[in-house]
Amino acid sequence: MIGLDDFREKMKAEIEKTKLMKSVQVSGKNLDDALEQASLELGLPLRVLEYEILDKGKTGIFGIKGSPCRIIAYESVKNKMKREEKSLEEELDLKSYEQDDVPMATDTNGRLSVRVASNGAWAKVFPAVGEGQPIIVEDVVGKLHDRSVLEQDLEIIAAVVEQADEMWVKVGDFSYNPANDALNSLDVGEEGMKASITVTEPGPGGADLTVEDIRGFLGNNSIVYGILDDALQEFEDFPLYDTPYLVAEGTPPVHGAPAKVIYNFETEPDKIHMQERDDGSVDFKELNKYQNVVKNQPLARKVSPEPGKDGRTVFGRYIPAQDGKDMEIGLGKNVTITDNGATVIATASGHVMLKAGKITVETILVIPGNIDGRTGNVNALGSVEIKGNVEDGYSVTAQGKIEVAGYVGKANLNAGGDIIVSRGINGGEGTEFGNITAGKSIWSSFIQNSQAIAGEFVIVSAGIVNSDVVSQKKVLCKGRRAKIVGGHVRASEEVNAVILGSAGGSETLIEVGFDPAVKEEIEQLNESLNAVEEERDKVDLNLQGLKRQVRMQRKRLSKEKEHLFEELRVQHNDLHKKMESITSEIQKKQEYLDSLLTHGRVSAAKKVLAGVILRIRDVEFVVKDSFESPVTFILEDDYIRTVKFQDIDDELIRR
Repeated sequence: MIGLDDFREKMKAEIEKTKLMKSVQVSGKNLDDALEQASLELGLPLRVLEYEILDKGKTGIFGIKGSPCRIIAYESVKNKMKREEKSLEEELDLKSYEQDDVPMATDTNGRLSVRVASNGAWAKVFPAVGEGQPIIVEDVVGKLHDRSVLEQDLEIIAAVVEQADEMWVKVGDFSYNPANDALNSLDVGEEGMKASITVTEPGPGGADLTVEDIRGFLGNNSIVYGILDDALQEFEDFPLYDTPYLVAEGTPPVHGAPAKVIYNFETEPDKIHMQERDDGSVDFKELNKYQNVVKNQPLARKVSPEPGKDGRTVFGRYIPAQDGKDMEIGLGKNVTITDNGATVIATASGHVMLKAGKITVETILVIPGNIDGRTGNVNALGSVEIKGNVEDGYSVTAQGKIEVAGYVGKANLNAGGDIIVSRGINGGEGTEFGNITAGKSIWSSFIQNSQAIAGEFVIVSAGIVNSDVVSQKKVLCKGRRAKIVGGHVRASEEVNAVILGSAGGSETLIEVGFDPAVKEEIEQLNESLNAVEEERDKVDLNLQGLKRQVRMQRKRLSKEKEHLFEELRVQHNDLHKKMESITSEIQKKQEYLDSLLTHGRVSAAKKVLAGVILRIRDVEFVVKDSFESPVTFILEDDYIRTVKFQDIDDELIRR
């Protein structure tokens, strides 16, 4: 699609083509005779000819010889356009113009311009548009009369009105008085950026200004740049007297835009981005205040400064423009700049921020207070250090470690490294919260009403109460009140505490000597196997029912029941294959557990109360009578027996 300026340029070109069109100058006894002569010379029919009358001619009287009619004739523009391969409308794609691109005038009246010059009076008629009123002969005659043009050629005026082709045509003569010509004065303002003329109306017999007159006047006054051609033509057609009229305009300098930095992260640290749930509600705990980035992730991009564009005054003098200023990107920790100083990337995973004007990636996210409604849930690619507490209902996730100076309430913690809680964990009732998972070890003063899973050790100083604890290595409780009361504690190598069990009889189950994670997987596989067996039994029951119908009725099943029978057979085979696959997986994991060299041990530094259930590998022992002295339980010859108490290695519980 082309713009309005392109449209105007195309139209100007078409007008110039019309001016250069092949034409002939002929004469005849009258207008009809001259047109016939032009038709012969151009080889075109009369209906496609257009003409301009140079001299109407005069008829002889009483034998006195008259003067011939002289015209310039050429092919009609309309006919010329029809013969082209593409019409102007097709060439310019005018149908694709939108309303804003080319405003389409509707119902516009025709316009008339009369210009008086030293060589006569001239008229130009603009056509009406739509239902607008066209110019008529009387309009031209009246305006010429107002300009004291008394010698008017009515026939030429009629032709001009009929054509309305926006071309100047001489339509009469008048008595020219150069002393009364229109005069103009020049005013240059805004430091040479604008030039205006003020024109006085011509007196009786004085001539109007043409485009060439104005252009020559400007040139004589050194106005050589930014001349407004359309404005000059408009003034020639419809002059405006005694009023400053803008005819030239300079180009102001355009200073180059300075360099800027486009950040790929939120630079306002307190800006909150609420997370919308699938149902359209807002999760007010997911505030997304901390922005995680991974190593080699682009963080910012610098846009280079732009060069300035010089301006020019109407006198042609150049006005220098300033180039945009460059800038350096501020770089903080764990970032570098590449791409010839244009792109900043992270050299480590963590959370990104703009710190003192520098792009910084912190591998440790420090929360100065509590995890609560002000922070929302926290998700960090590095480590998290919390100076306060983790309040009820919130969660903290980190690929590194999580360290809490206070306590952890009904909350969830998930770390790729260690989890360290100074004042203990109390997950409360239910399973939605109180889930503590560490890729390495869990350190806490106590764990209560929680589900804790550690890839290495679980080490507490006060004890574990009514919790489900899993350790891939050891669960160690050392302190004056370090006890394990209630719940289910599992470890691959060892469980060691001061006291095991409770006087109140809360069930305390302790298991060692196996891989807890694999055993958990085996339990889940067994549950899946039971579910598949139940489904297979239902399918088999339906199959047997269909078989009984065949035996009892001694005839084939209907098509519908045959189709059902075939579907049930396919389901039976699929379920059978699924059961075989699950059974095989259980067998592999069980073989792995059996291959483990460790037998595991359970120790109590002070006593073991009645009711505690001990499992070492596949052997179970229920404590019926309390042990009131230090004791260690081991597995020997498929029997759990007691040996001398084996204390905790102090090196393991030091941080």
